This record gives sequence, C-alpha cells and structure tokens, in this order.
Amino acid sequence: MTSLTDRMSHRRVWTGAGSLAACLTIVLGGGTAGAATAAKVDWASVVKPALNCPKPEPRAAWNVVRARVAGVGDLTRDGKRETVVVSSCPSPTASNPMIAFVYDGSAKPSAPRLLGKLGKNRYFTSLKVAIRGGAVHLQGRALSDKAPRCCPDLIVSQTYRWDGTRFRTTADKAKRIT
Repeated sequence: MTSLTDRMSHRRVWTGAGSLAACLTIVLGGGTAGAATAAKVDWASVVKPALNCPKPEPRAAWNVVRARVAGVGDLTRDGKRETVVVSSCPSPTASNPMIAFVYDGSAKPSAPRLLGKLGKNRYFTSLKVAIRGGAVHLQGRALSDKAPRCCPDLIVSQTYRWDGTRFRTTADKAKRIT
C-alpha cells in the first residue's frame, strides 16, 4: 500500500509532465490546425505541378520529386499558419535549383493553395528557411552565372514579406565564397 506522500509525489510528476508537454506544444508550434495540416499533406505531389519540370522518359527511375516542410508560420497576417515547402525538379545527373513554395494556411488540406515561389531568381543548391517577424528568410549556397553546376560560389540571403497580394523581396544579398 502506498502512502499519501507517495501518491502526492506521483501526482506532481504527472502534472509536471503534462505541463511540460503543453509548453513544448506551444513553443514548438504544435497543436494548431496549420501544423496538423502540414503533416497530413503529401507535399511532393502538391509541389510537382508547381515545379513545372521537363517530362522524363517513361519509367525513369530517377524521376521522384522530393519535398520537405521547411517552416510553418503566419505569413499573411490572417491568423492562419502558412507552410513553406522546399523542393526541386529531379534529375538523373546534376542538381536543379531549390525553390521555396509558400502554401496558404486557410486553404483546405486536400487542396493547398500556392501563394508564392521564393528564391527562383537564384540557383540555390542548398536552402535553409526561417520564419521570423512575419517574413520568410532564405539562406543557402547558390551558383552565379559563371559557376559550374558542381560548385556553388555564392552565399545568398533573401527576405520576403507578404504585401496583401503576393510575396515581395525586401532583401537580397550575395557574397562570394572564397
């Protein structure tokens, strides 16, 4: 038989664990419709038409679109969380540029609505996405017009902000990799 002190101690542990789980859900952004929607969507099939890739030969084994959710946050200031997905066209040889696609958080999960393609004016070979202050920040290695496809020669940082109708570039900086 357990004492009252043992039962009280056990209850505090579970209450503490529940509080910790609730705090982590808030801090990590879970528990909202936007986050749940982002997890349930097959993003590779969603971005495939937006990529507008060249048609491969039939049954090309390399022709698999991959997509990753890179960020979720309220970018349109409507109280709903938009999803930023990074992808590129598949290729049997060299890599293709990575693009960040922003999908509307107020759209149905079965039909995400594309709000913008970010970073398409640069040839990103790697791409990190951060959402801060209602803006999308992209950073990664990129190719200049003179660089061979194997060897990115720039570090590019871009910032985009929603203006009510589309995403506009508010910063675009590039520095040479030495």
